[in-house]
Amino acid sequence: MYKALQTLLLCVITIGLFTSAGMPDRKFDRICKKAGYVYIPSGATIVDGKTVTIQGFYMSAGEITNEQYRVFLDSLTARGDSSKLKDAAVHSEKWRLPNSSMEAIEQQYFYHAAFDHYPVVNISQEGARLYCAWLEEQLQAKGLQVKVRLPLKSEWVMAARGGHSGNIYPWSGDHLRDSKGLYLANYKTEKSADDGGYLTTISKSYKPNDYGLFNMAGNVSEWISDTGTALGGNWWSEPEFLKIDAQPEFPMASDPTPFIGFRPVFTAVTH
Repeated sequence: MYKALQTLLLCVITIGLFTSAGMPDRKFDRICKKAGYVYIPSGATIVDGKTVTIQGFYMSAGEITNEQYRVFLDSLTARGDSSKLKDAAVHSEKWRLPNSSMEAIEQQYFYHAAFDHYPVVNISQEGARLYCAWLEEQLQAKGLQVKVRLPLKSEWVMAARGGHSGNIYPWSGDHLRDSKGLYLANYKTEKSADDGGYLTTISKSYKPNDYGLFNMAGNVSEWISDTGTALGGNWWSEPEFLKIDAQPEFPMASDPTPFIGFRPVFTAVTH
């Protein structure tokens, strides 16, 4: 089992999720951060021109990686769950993009250790949902009453803004490079050395936003649960799709593609 999940499972058997005041337990919060999850506090944000109030939740600091997804598939294999394995399959042949030579990437991206910490792609939205259900099962088996799922659009938007309601991008300002001229995200540029990614990059790369979330713009677009879309832009997106309020580049998308990955959120189950 990958280390982040081990850490998360350890914390759920030692402490609770929230204090009586509704705030995350400090020790739990510290361990969750170590495991790769950060707390997004309750608040309000504007989504599609409307103000939406959102309860606090935890979100993966980076997109789910190849290594993490392989652990999930190995678990399904050990159970002999052929139906879920079929739905959760990685379709590496989707790397066969027009006018490109991607044979090596097709053969190695999901399987080679060099890509362990890169975001999993070429899975369906159903595969992402099955991963969330599996992770929820792992946590609930240890006594943590949480719901693990793909984020709502409102949650994703609020998380991407990093606590700054006026942000155009996950970072402040209207620029795509920092003061040194380096790119702030992985998207469709001339793909020079200072960009950092000719295809995808490591899930926790570039600078995180003020909530500690990496690659909320660029790298891979991310599945959204209530709209059936994927937001955030990706390694081959035009700059306009990096904006938090951009129109979806993949409206009503659900099929495997090398441009889309995901990151789970989890919230406490109330009775």
